[in-house]
Amino acid sequence: MRDLKGWWYLPILVVGVVASAFHFYTSGFGTPGPRILRGTHLLLLLPMVYLLFPATRKSPKDRPSILDIAIALLCVISTSYTIYHADRLNMRFIGYHDVRLEEVVLGGLLAIAVIEACRRAMSKWMAATISLVLVYLMTCQYWPGMFHYKAFSLGRAVEILYLAGDEGMFGFLTGISAEILYIYILFASIMTATGTGEFLIEFATYAAGWARGGSAKISVLSSALYGTVSGSTVANVYATGSFTIPLMKRSGFSPKESAAIEAISGTGGQIMPPIMGAGSFIMAEITGIPYFKIITLAVIPAILYYLGVFSMVHFISLRRGISAVPAEFRPSTKRVLARSYYFLPFIVVLGLLAYGYSPAKAAFHTIWVAMLLSFLDRRTWLTPRKFLDALSRAMINAGLIAAILAGSGMIVGTLTRTGVALAFGSIFLKASMGNLLLAMLLVFVVVSIIGTGIPTTASYIISVTVGAQAMSDLGVPLLAAHLFVFYYAVLADLTPPDAVTSFAAANLSGSEPMATGIEGFKLGIAGFLVPFAFVYQPELLLNGSPFSITVSVAVTAVGVVFLAGGVIGYFAKPLGALQRLALIAAACLLVFPSVTRAAIGLVIGLAVVLWSFKRPLAPPTSLP
Repeated sequence: MRDLKGWWYLPILVVGVVASAFHFYTSGFGTPGPRILRGTHLLLLLPMVYLLFPATRKSPKDRPSILDIAIALLCVISTSYTIYHADRLNMRFIGYHDVRLEEVVLGGLLAIAVIEACRRAMSKWMAATISLVLVYLMTCQYWPGMFHYKAFSLGRAVEILYLAGDEGMFGFLTGISAEILYIYILFASIMTATGTGEFLIEFATYAAGWARGGSAKISVLSSALYGTVSGSTVANVYATGSFTIPLMKRSGFSPKESAAIEAISGTGGQIMPPIMGAGSFIMAEITGIPYFKIITLAVIPAILYYLGVFSMVHFISLRRGISAVPAEFRPSTKRVLARSYYFLPFIVVLGLLAYGYSPAKAAFHTIWVAMLLSFLDRRTWLTPRKFLDALSRAMINAGLIAAILAGSGMIVGTLTRTGVALAFGSIFLKASMGNLLLAMLLVFVVVSIIGTGIPTTASYIISVTVGAQAMSDLGVPLLAAHLFVFYYAVLADLTPPDAVTSFAAANLSGSEPMATGIEGFKLGIAGFLVPFAFVYQPELLLNGSPFSITVSVAVTAVGVVFLAGGVIGYFAKPLGALQRLALIAAACLLVFPSVTRAAIGLVIGLAVVLWSFKRPLAPPTSLP
């Protein structure tokens, strides 16, 4: 991203204030019509991508180029057209009314501008995916079999991408970005500016620093807590890892281990309620399930994920003989209690959601609370400078999301208009031969491949469009199917060869990126089994009696711990190869249970554990 200074920074600051004020107002006092809201949203945010992100490495880093300014103006004109003609566009019918020449030109150029914005700001693979889908849209009449569809003229293709009311660049995904995501990005920016992020890391140091391998457990807990205000795995890694990675290295973890632990911890932050990134809001819109219900049902799987990570870290610490963080580096109880008011905004937002407030309205009121709390400590006052910086930072982050969702809207519009989504669902069903486990494995592979080079939100949108229906056809409840896809879209950030979270952590630790990615994938294996568990055990999504839910959670938790011990090769003492395999097998039987499998898994696992406790204590060894 460019480092704009001087008068070049002025338009960023002005647009940041205007955009944040506009979205804050609409969240609290109501929105204009959808087309006006979405058009204004892209009008304010999309041009900023071109001013802030250079086209190539050789582009100016301290100012936008003439071409950047020209494309930014094009974005302003194209989005303004939809706002000015909103009433007429709302009354037209797709496929019936004529598409004007200026609409073909403006819509076609804006589509190209969105693709380029995604390439610059996020990922070349995202841009390539959108481009491939649009090529299919223009050539679908030549494709064979179930991918064949009637031909679209250029005008009709642009109509889907530019003029449609609930799909394309101004579709429901951009609506979610404008109505909900911006206000939560602003909420996170205000919370960070007022010192909440620092307090969460401090609280994690206090709560986990005393334990064996405390530095790594601080990483796990701080990432889980920081994930409640950050919807980005990479942002989570940079925010918490700048503190935890040096601490882990001083404690005795290798640079690769430190980076891998921070990567798996930071990745889990995006599945930790109440924020869970943009995907959770999109999930609520697509499924029609209230957002509060989604984050409530997602709590147990998130805890199980972090239980797996925590267990991995614990067994590594035992095997390596890594001690706790010295007391002088841990905050006092008095200091933590004195700053515990930072938890109040989380309580407020959850309370408002539970009471029935919309997500946007809940965030609107909670921002006021966070701003007022900042004045309880002179060091965290939300000064005018910090406030303006928070507004600008929110606008920049929201601009990235807006570009992604505008591009994703074009993908979804194409897949639904041409019937490709249904075609892929049929392919999944045929390939799985009606076997649920095989279907889930196929979805897992597809999501992992798509998510390797594409941001989580876009990966979830594309994958759920083609995969969730296949799972639903095999009897998986709607929410479980969507959560399954969402979790693996998040965990794709850990999947080599483009494990972006691990690479970010490696940058902080100085370790080799690919080796860190492989290590992170290995340490995250326990978390990778959790989505399979809640599909096979609906009780993990609070579907059942209190007794059945308790039993299911306990059995799965034991399975996750067994799996961590088997992967690391340590429980009470080092495990041999046979014991490790037995413990992993026991974990699988507990994660995919029936009464019989669960009983067998418990017997095998407990036998290995008891055997481990009876073995003579061996000196700590390094990981293989």
